[in-house]
Amino acid sequence: MIASRMVMSGLALLLLVAASGCSTTTPQGDIYDMRRQAQVAYAAEEDQRSEALFLGLARAAPNDPETWFYLGNLYARTNRPVQAIEAYEKSLMLKSVDPRPWHNIGVVRIRQAWAAFIQAEALGDPNDPLRGKLHELISAMEKLPLDGLSRTAKPAAAEASK
Repeated sequence: MIASRMVMSGLALLLLVAASGCSTTTPQGDIYDMRRQAQVAYAAEEDQRSEALFLGLARAAPNDPETWFYLGNLYARTNRPVQAIEAYEKSLMLKSVDPRPWHNIGVVRIRQAWAAFIQAEALGDPNDPLRGKLHELISAMEKLPLDGLSRTAKPAAAEASK
């Protein structure tokens, strides 16, 4: 009799754990709704809200390359290049044939190089031949068809491929 009560108690506990586990999962409809909300917030440039929603999506569906791609775009737009590259790389681990993350990694890295050259030029001795080379590099980079590569413009985010 005691053994049967222990078995029944064990089964009841197992059912309780299983039922509570189900309540922590995100139903598919909720994921689609969260994705829609995240994309609307992203388009409206509500960066904090968009980030919170995309991070929630990344936890709920970590193998979705689009979530990581949009997180990369968001991080690039908010001037967080290290996080942008990491998110784009996660997107590529899940879908390596998508050219958009590759493109955006290149854009982020070009912007990082451009900023480094500007800093080096600003810190350099005006008589140092390196300063002239840096000026030429910066001028050439500013001719690239990328938004934000201008000393008079505030650096913009990576061009998000659609």
